[in-house]
Amino acid sequence: MKAKQVSAWLLGVAGVGVAWMATGDSQLRANAPGGDRLTAEVMREKLGLSQQALKGLALQDFTLLRGSADRLVKLSQANGWAARQTPEYELFTTEFRRAAAELSRAAADKNIDGATLAYTQMTVSCVSCHKYMRGGRGPATGQPVLHER
Repeated sequence: MKAKQVSAWLLGVAGVGVAWMATGDSQLRANAPGGDRLTAEVMREKLGLSQQALKGLALQDFTLLRGSADRLVKLSQANGWAARQTPEYELFTTEFRRAAAELSRAAADKNIDGATLAYTQMTVSCVSCHKYMRGGRGPATGQPVLHER
């Protein structure tokens, strides 16, 4: 598959994932630990910024893409982001932040293929973390989710 075909395919897959996640907006509050409103607000903002980044990818609007990615990095440092205090959750956060920072760098370089890959990696980190938060197995160990510290 050529690079442009891979980019188009990845955008399609990511778009389906973002659209699916948007339908679960009402579940954000329900799935937040203890119904934490701040975490729900932060996650809702993350979803909106992720959708803006996807729009930037689809339109090759590198200014929109970089701005969304930079705001996602900053948002990942906000108080409401840390829903759990476990090594697994910290790993997900680190991976998300790394992918978002790479997305910003690729946008600055006007590298659509690099940006598409970074966006996909960022999305995978989100889906993996949400699986973890619902009680799935941690990716690093394959073991059941650890209790909070």
